[in-house]
Amino acid sequence: MNEIAEYKFVVADDGLKQEVVELLRQNNLPVTDLDDGKILFALLQKDKIVGTGGLELFNQCALIRSITVETGSRGKGLGKLISRELEKICRERGIDWVYLLTTTAKDFFINQGYRVISREDVPLPIKTTSEFSSVCPSSAIVMAKSLA
Repeated sequence: MNEIAEYKFVVADDGLKQEVVELLRQNNLPVTDLDDGKILFALLQKDKIVGTGGLELFNQCALIRSITVETGSRGKGLGKLISRELEKICRERGIDWVYLLTTTAKDFFINQGYRVISREDVPLPIKTTSEFSSVCPSSAIVMAKSLA
């Protein structure tokens, strides 16, 4: 991977949010339920968005959303970098468990220490999210990781 110093991971404020949403759309990731309860992040390289990630934070758990890397920047470990940054934010906020849903990236997340779990084993705050209850198909794989 290129030097980590050439990348900057930031909250996607109003100036970046539309570009993040466009990258999500290009990668067929959900954008219909993006509201103020979701925190979007951008991975920048020289002020160009090369990746995204998102979080929905709750008391003891969080839902990781929409990790993606733009096509020309794939294969450089940036997805792993985004995943680690999201987990770091969760740890800093005292969150013990992170969850996600995926239809395409199961192996990627297994390599990041996540494990497949049953939909029934998901805590109530995650079950009540729009991603869990309606945006992602019921066939999506649910994964979890302990940060403790």
